[in-house]
Amino acid sequence: MRRVSTFLVFGALALGAVTPIARASGTGDDLRARRAALLARIAAQTDEAEHDQAAVVVAQQREQRAGADLAAARQRLQSRAVQAYMYGLTRSLENLARPNIYLEEAFKADQRAVAELRATRAASGDAIGTAESARDASRAIQSELDSERSQLEATIAHQDALDAQLQAAAAARKAAAAAQAAANQAVVDRYETDPTARTRHRVATVNQRGIMGRYPFGPVSGIPTGLKATGQTITGPASWYGPGFDGRPTASGAIYDQEGWTCASKELPLGTILLVSENGRQVLLLVNDRGPYVDGWILDLSHAAEVALNHPGVGVVTAQVLTPA
Repeated sequence: MRRVSTFLVFGALALGAVTPIARASGTGDDLRARRAALLARIAAQTDEAEHDQAAVVVAQQREQRAGADLAAARQRLQSRAVQAYMYGLTRSLENLARPNIYLEEAFKADQRAVAELRATRAASGDAIGTAESARDASRAIQSELDSERSQLEATIAHQDALDAQLQAAAAARKAAAAAQAAANQAVVDRYETDPTARTRHRVATVNQRGIMGRYPFGPVSGIPTGLKATGQTITGPASWYGPGFDGRPTASGAIYDQEGWTCASKELPLGTILLVSENGRQVLLLVNDRGPYVDGWILDLSHAAEVALNHPGVGVVTAQVLTPA
């Protein structure tokens, strides 16, 4: 009985310690450390659950032994009664009026034994109920810990995916920077050898400003007047860029403005007008640069577009190709 009550205390303490994860956060190393600690708790709780199950079995065995002892005591009591009856038949009537003192005391002892064994069996039944309650509590704790483990492992998997995306984005930006450096060097080379190249960026910037003035680039609601859909739509992950590129030449020749309404695409022609949608918001953008340099990613947004769309850094966008009506 003392062992069963100890299990109940351990079960109550463990149950109070369970705090399911509402939303796990942190670095991958932090999450893995939390997972290791959780597995240690699961191991300890598994031991408690096995001990509680053993307590149920012990209580059941004690109840069975108590039942067997009670049956044996009842048999002895019955035999004693038969002996007393037989003794009376073989003695005089005077002896029947005064039963043998030994038989009387033995009979009383058997009666007390039966009463005590009945109480023992009842206590054993109570112990089974207590042990089963402790076992059920341990199983409930195990279920909660398993649920917490599943949530944490799902969060770790999600964090790993985000880490992979961030690493890919960093590699892409490094590659883009290298490509831009090569492009800049090519511009310098052309500037030094071709007099017409000396006005290329100025002309491209002026031309882009003229296009931007004809249509309401920036946040919009639907296709603006003067434009129409071509039926071409692309959907996929998009990133954004700005710091380190602001004020430098784009692939179109125009100088990049991270607060302008532009974007980069690897495949769409320079000068393409896009209606980009995300998070229930829309912006009208002009393709004037090349990128992003990550397989499967479709656009690199300006900082202004990223803010207007409430873009999470890397997220899925839908872009409709528009043309003048």
